[in-house]
Amino acid sequence: MRFYLGTHETAWLRLGIGPLFISHRRLVRCATLPRAAAGWALDSGGYSELQLHGRWLTSVDQYIEATRRYAQEIGRLDFAFAMDWMCEPTTLARTGLTVKEHQLRTVANFVELRQRAPDLPFVPVLQGWRLTDYERCAALYAAEGIDLARETRVGVGSICSRQGSRQVEDIL
Repeated sequence: MRFYLGTHETAWLRLGIGPLFISHRRLVRCATLPRAAAGWALDSGGYSELQLHGRWLTSVDQYIEATRRYAQEIGRLDFAFAMDWMCEPTTLARTGLTVKEHQLRTVANFVELRQRAPDLPFVPVLQGWRLTDYERCAALYAAEGIDLARETRVGVGSICSRQGSRQVEDIL
């Protein structure tokens, strides 16, 4: 099992501390990108986008272009999470949408990213709040022909604010 250290320090990429997990929202601000000395992973920054704006301001085209730039200029990109829609109650209140709508948008985004940029290591993310939500999200991927059991990695979203809880243990 490999764990990624989440950080906002983009300069750490060149130090070989890792593997690191860094947000697109941090990297997009960099005029010059560091060269990675170790593997790392890209977070889409969706939690911040949805909390701040109630919607994605970053387009799929922008995210693909940025991910491609990071892969080329930083190097050693292990994977990039799709532009998922978190299902925390505060996020749902901000967007005005349901858990199911967030899941539909999460799955649709992954499908679009994979179709438009098959050369990039995009990873699906299961979204939900309750265990049954995550099960429904897995079924939505299956309905799109995506077998999550065959994926190298699958993200599980909307759990960071509940770390160490029995809910997370049951979901995982």
